[in-house]
Amino acid sequence: MGENRCAVEMQGICKQFGAVQANKDINFSVLKGEIHAIVGENGAGKTTLMNILFGMLEPTAGKIRINGEPVKITSPNKAIRLGIGMVHQHFELVPTFTVAENVCMGHEPQGRLASVDKKEMVRRTKELAEQSGLRIDPEAKIKDLSVGLLQRVEILKALSRGAEILILDEPTAVLTPLECEELFAVLRRMSREDKTIIIITHKLKEVMEIADHITILSRGETKGTLLKKDTDAQELARLMMGKSAEFQPLDRLAVLEAEPRLVVEHLSARDGMGLDKLKDVSFRVRPGEILTIAGVEGNGQTELLNTLIGLTPASSGKILAGGVDLTAMSVRERRKYCSYIPEDRMKTGLDLQATVHDNLIAGRHRDRDWKRGGLFDYRKTRVHAQSLVDDYAIRTDGIDIAVSSLSGGNQQKIVAARELCFENGILVVAQPSRGVDVGATRFIHEQLIQVRNQGCAILLISTDLDEVLLLSDRIQVLFEGRLVANVRPAEITPQELGLYMTGSKTMTPEEVSA
Repeated sequence: MGENRCAVEMQGICKQFGAVQANKDINFSVLKGEIHAIVGENGAGKTTLMNILFGMLEPTAGKIRINGEPVKITSPNKAIRLGIGMVHQHFELVPTFTVAENVCMGHEPQGRLASVDKKEMVRRTKELAEQSGLRIDPEAKIKDLSVGLLQRVEILKALSRGAEILILDEPTAVLTPLECEELFAVLRRMSREDKTIIIITHKLKEVMEIADHITILSRGETKGTLLKKDTDAQELARLMMGKSAEFQPLDRLAVLEAEPRLVVEHLSARDGMGLDKLKDVSFRVRPGEILTIAGVEGNGQTELLNTLIGLTPASSGKILAGGVDLTAMSVRERRKYCSYIPEDRMKTGLDLQATVHDNLIAGRHRDRDWKRGGLFDYRKTRVHAQSLVDDYAIRTDGIDIAVSSLSGGNQQKIVAARELCFENGILVVAQPSRGVDVGATRFIHEQLIQVRNQGCAILLISTDLDEVLLLSDRIQVLFEGRLVANVRPAEITPQELGLYMTGSKTMTPEEVSA
C-alpha cells in the first residue's frame, strides 16, 4: 500500500493487559476511500486494535499515522479531532432525545442568549442525512426507532463531528437482510466520496460482499491482508482458525411425536413504563424441537424472555413446563425446569468481576452434590469447571481469572457451557452467536443440535436469519408484541422472512396458531 495513499497506518502495535497480550506487533494499513474489513476469532485482538485507533486504549508500544502524519491518540476526543469516528456494537444513544438532539450532542448550534438553536439542529441533521444517504426523521424519538435506524443515528453522530475515517464494530449483528443491504449501499456511497470505512466483523459472507481489503487477526497477531478478489470465505476461515469453513451438515433427528414440554398460553407482559409489549402470545415446543421466535429487536423479545424466566411478571396468561405451572414461580424455582442463555451475557449472563470457575458453577452452587460434610467441595467444583473449559474450548489463562478479561466469544461459551450442562428438559436461548466468531458459532450450534437430539425442547430467539434458518424446526415471527407468522425453514426465503419481521407481511391468527 502506497504510504501517500494511506488514511491509517498502525506499525508495531502491542497492547498488554497484565499477563495477557491482546495485540502483538501488529502492522495495519488502510487506504483512503476504501472499505477495509478486520476479521478474526473472538479474542483475536480486533476490537482492542480499533479501540487503540479511537483513543479508548493507549498502546503498550507502536506508532500511528493518520494521512501520513505521526499522531498520538490519547482519547476519543483527540481521535474525533483527527477525523476518526467509531460506531460501537452497543449503541450509545439517549432514548428520550430526538434524532437531531443525539446527532448534535456536544456540539449543539447556539441561538440567542447561549440557548440551543433547535431549528438549526434539525436543519443540520436533515441536511447531513440527505447528503450521506442515511435518511431519517430528525425529530423522531430514539425510543421509537428500529435497530437499523438507531445505527443510522450513530453513523450520523460520527459524521456530524467531521469523521473521514469511520470504524464500525459488528455493524450487521442485529439487522434484517433489507437493513444490511441498505447499510452496505450507504457504505459504498461513502467510500466513493472518499470516506474511509473500517469494519470489524465475524460474517465472512458479508466481508466478501462489501470489503475491498481484508486483514486477518489471530491470537493478537496479523495473519495477512488480502484483496477481496484474491480470496474466498474458505481461505479466510482457514487463516482465522487453521481450518476450512466447509462444515459438515448438522445431524438432526426427527422431532418426537410427543406432548409439548413448554406451553405458553395467551401470555401478555408490560415494560418498565407500563406499556403493553407482549400481547396474547401462545406457542408450544415439543421435546427434540427447536422453535425460533424471530423478529427485529424491540418487538417484545426481551419482555418474552424476562417473563418466561421470571424476571418480569406476566400481566396475563400461563407458562407450563411439562404440565407444571411456572407462571407464579421465582427465577430460582424455574431453574429446576428451564435453562437460560440470555441475550445480554454481560448484564444477565455473567458476573464479570467473578472468576471463570464461579461463573461456570453459578446456579448449581446450592446443589448437595457440590458439598462435603456441609462445606463447599471446591476440589469437585474446580474439576467440573476445568472440564467445561476443556470441552467448550474456552480460551482462558485459568479458571481463577476474572471473566471480564476474556473476549466476548469466550464469555458466551462460559454461559453456554454452564446452561447446557444442567440437562434440563427445556432450554430458552437468545442470540447465542451474537458477537461470536465463525468457529465458536459453529461449536455452539452443534451443542444446541446435540441437546435437541437428546430430547430437549428449545426455544430460540434470534435476529440472525442465517442462524434462524439453519437451526429451526419451526419459526414464528414476533412483530410489535404479537406473533404474525408460523413457517418452516424449508418453506421460506430470508427475504420473505424479513418481510414478516418488519410487518410488511402477516398471517391470519388461525395460520399463526396452526
